Amino acid sequence: MLSVCMAAYQGESYIGLQLRSILPQLSDEDEIIVVDDASTDATCEEVAALRDSRVVLIRNPENQGVLRTFETALSRSSGRIVFLSDQDDLWLPQKVETVLEAFANDPALMLVTSDAMLIDEGGATIGASFYAKRGKFQSGLWSNLLIGKFHGCTMAFRSVLLETALPFPPGRLVHHDTWIGCVNALIRGKTQYIPEPLVAYRRHASNVTGRVKLGNYTRFKMRSQMLFGLLALWRGGRRKKRGLHR
Repeated sequence: MLSVCMAAYQGESYIGLQLRSILPQLSDEDEIIVVDDASTDATCEEVAALRDSRVVLIRNPENQGVLRTFETALSRSSGRIVFLSDQDDLWLPQKVETVLEAFANDPALMLVTSDAMLIDEGGATIGASFYAKRGKFQSGLWSNLLIGKFHGCTMAFRSVLLETALPFPPGRLVHHDTWIGCVNALIRGKTQYIPEPLVAYRRHASNVTGRVKLGNYTRFKMRSQMLFGLLALWRGGRRKKRGLHR
């Protein structure tokens, strides 16, 4: 069983298309956890209109932000493999099969990420490779603390990673995907990058979960929250090890 976790907000324009690109790739036992972050448009109606029992819709009573909304979705997931999904992209037909094959071929593999093609509001291709514009993918802890290379819509991981990655650090500034990638690096989990585009990443004016330009002070606060959160995990892990050896 696998779980797809999606944070939704004001997504009526694209969320139905995205879910329809995902559902044909899933088995009857799989699930999509959609957490709506108090949208005021028809996002929830678009999700409900699919009438698919594999889609679980959760509504936040008030806006929580992207980080907390993904945290809710992940905490409700039950699959052994967890995929992250944005509300406005499209999954290419071979995404699930390719990712699951990577996990099956390497039992030690903890996290898989891939390249993505870029599309515009109307679905026209505007770039063949996301990482060609963003720079070479790197999975290392320190490199991602400086510049996050993990991109949520391209990521999947074994659910055991959530035992360490949840809960997310306090506040709203930390990026959920960078946090999960850095936690995996901290615990020395194996990461595989697939250079093949498996997602059509939609670029448009109202992207909710995409990267936005942050001011220097905001970037400093975000990285500080990341660093303090990771230090807390590391110290907690050391205390557990000391307890086991007493």
